[in-house]
Amino acid sequence: MDFKHVKENEEKSVLEKKEKVDQDFWRQKYHLQGIVGLINDPNGFSQFKGKYHLFYQWNPLKTDHTAKYWGHSVSDDLLHWERKSTALRPDTWYSKNGVYSGSGIVINEKLYLFYTGNVKDEEGNRSSYQCFAISEDGENFERLEPSIVNQPDGYTRHIRDPKIWEKDGKYYAVIGIQSEKLEGKAVLYSSENVKDWKYLGEIAGGNKEPLGNFGYMWECPDYFQLKDEKTGKVVDILAACPQGLEPQGDLYNNKYQSGYFFGKLDYEKPDFEITSEFTELDRGHDFYAPQTMEDDEGRRIIVGWMGVPEEEDYPTVKNEWLHCLTLPRELKVIDGVLYQLPIDEMKSIRGEKTEFNGTVNGETEAGKGTVYEMIAEFSDFSDDFGLKLRTGKNSETVIKFDYKEKKLILDRSRGEQPDKKPRKVYLGEIEKLDLRIFVDNSSVEVFVNGGKEVFSSRIFPQKNADGIKVFSEGNVSIKIEKWEWRD
Repeated sequence: MDFKHVKENEEKSVLEKKEKVDQDFWRQKYHLQGIVGLINDPNGFSQFKGKYHLFYQWNPLKTDHTAKYWGHSVSDDLLHWERKSTALRPDTWYSKNGVYSGSGIVINEKLYLFYTGNVKDEEGNRSSYQCFAISEDGENFERLEPSIVNQPDGYTRHIRDPKIWEKDGKYYAVIGIQSEKLEGKAVLYSSENVKDWKYLGEIAGGNKEPLGNFGYMWECPDYFQLKDEKTGKVVDILAACPQGLEPQGDLYNNKYQSGYFFGKLDYEKPDFEITSEFTELDRGHDFYAPQTMEDDEGRRIIVGWMGVPEEEDYPTVKNEWLHCLTLPRELKVIDGVLYQLPIDEMKSIRGEKTEFNGTVNGETEAGKGTVYEMIAEFSDFSDDFGLKLRTGKNSETVIKFDYKEKKLILDRSRGEQPDKKPRKVYLGEIEKLDLRIFVDNSSVEVFVNGGKEVFSSRIFPQKNADGIKVFSEGNVSIKIEKWEWRD
């Protein structure tokens, strides 16, 4: 097969489209995004020779999912990213229809990428290959022949997205898969040498205890452990993206979901004993396919795709680009609850500071800004209250606490984004509400009460929509600190 055209088409597309992309006022300032075209799942998230490496699904040709490359960026601080040459292209016989998602691991001072190669024949029949690529310098990758070909008995060819880790001198990989009964599952493999893999078995999934029907495919599984900072207990966490869950009230309102279970992984059975409900990682409109890594400081960092599969009708398409990644977040378990916290490095991009303090009844201006960080603390309330961000003509993003329902609501219905429905989460009886909010040119990320809940949503306001307002149906005390973005 001649794959010379794959790289040539990529480079041609970037040259043709980059200028138009760069002129779009919705381009993000401090979120990782593709140079042109579409990006989606974060891949190969790792730290190698002192630098953070983040790869991502990338289609440089169009704003759709018809081609899958691995874009590659590196950073010293998880915020300022330098684009490197494309790491993996669909230019081998075992990845000709897409280099699908996977993970990264450092072994003997080499960076290993473990990914899925996708192949379809002329009739559309799929073959899936779990493959490796190895780098000594973090930029040039040698690709190896597939290490796992297709699926074990009882499953379809939908097997992908390997997440790899090391334990007690052995390597393990959890992979998303679909059973022949069209049930989403997660399976476990092991290896002594990272190249030859043994199928161990199914560890979790739909219609496996204690779950009933739980989607027709599980994508992007992840497994890790965290120490509860209050109890000292080490807890196991299995994250996955089940496709096919029906909405249940305020839950599962995106097309596809991303969440986690607490439990315990038994490597011998094997089995992940689930001890909690499935909990969505993010309550916003745009969050999927997250991936975690442990950095040299011992932090468990998570990054997600700020988008959802099969939702490509965003207004940036006309400007030849689509989607971005979320801000990196640190994961912590505190008294049995998983928290997501903005990484400490976020403080390094704080610029000019302004404040707003007082008691509000009605609606009042509380500043201006288009790209900023805000900390808002509310107290002494007995009715509905909230914030309006990026306000202007036909533009407004509303964060509201419904006092009667005890729910926090994110409403982005006024803007050019297609999904106008609000997203909500139940907070219960609270005496104060703390919000840490990051606003970029086309996104908002809201960390609620120390990161106990998070909303991530793309927003597409008018160019000059820069108003910030506080509103309340009754009296509310508020304290706001806001920092302009500083590169």
